[in-house]
Amino acid sequence: MTPPEPRWATVAEAAIYAGMSERTIRRWISQERLTGHRIGPRRIQVDLNDVDALRTEIDPTTTARQERTA
Repeated sequence: MTPPEPRWATVAEAAIYAGMSERTIRRWISQERLTGHRIGPRRIQVDLNDVDALRTEIDPTTTARQERTA
């Protein structure tokens, strides 16, 4: 199976896509949780496929247990 075509987005576009702040996207890049690609001296882009790969399914039994203890 071939990898999907990259879907390039700026940090701002990726933040809107993921529903979080630009600061979080930049922090994830610095923590190497997300790969950033520099285009020129200032512009950074990420692949939205990589953003999607960070999503994880929530186990309902674990979530319910955490809510009861909070």
